[in-house]
Amino acid sequence: MTSRRTLLLDRVATLLLALALLAGGAAAAYWWSGRSPFADTLDLTAATDVTEAAWFGGVAALVGVVLALLGLRWILAHLGRPTVSRLHLSGSGAGGRLDVHAGQVAGAAADALEDTIGVRSARGTVVRDRGQLVARLTATIEPDADLGVVARQADLVSAQLRQVLDRDDVRCSVEIRVAARSRGIARAG
Repeated sequence: MTSRRTLLLDRVATLLLALALLAGGAAAAYWWSGRSPFADTLDLTAATDVTEAAWFGGVAALVGVVLALLGLRWILAHLGRPTVSRLHLSGSGAGGRLDVHAGQVAGAAADALEDTIGVRSARGTVVRDRGQLVARLTATIEPDADLGVVARQADLVSAQLRQVLDRDDVRCSVEIRVAARSRGIARAG
């Protein structure tokens, strides 16, 4: 996924472009209205000569194509999928490589969290967020669920996931959402 530096650069570039477009549009509208003190004194013959030249149409089209390609490149660079499909496990070496399907491991952790009383549903995925591997578990709980129990189970599942993967670079993030309406919690009798 994108880094903080890239996000900052994107935001600054977007702000500067927006300000330039707003200023240019306002200046053009002001000049066009005829209220500008420069409207009568502005000599546009040089600009008119350039735009009426035979080569201007081709150059303008080429610049437009280049700008469009740069824009597409910028968009595609920001569409990267952050989801990680495979993780390499310890024990990989010259004799072979041990891989695991990251989505299935995170899904199994979500299933373990879903078995907690008060958890309605859970899902899991592994993503790359700002250069860091993060196992994201999202659980929807009943409004009357015991948060202490859910939190303890989330901690336990996170620790088990880290132990199973045996990778120090994988972090676990558990997001708990509260359902709008209660379906009722089955209580052990």
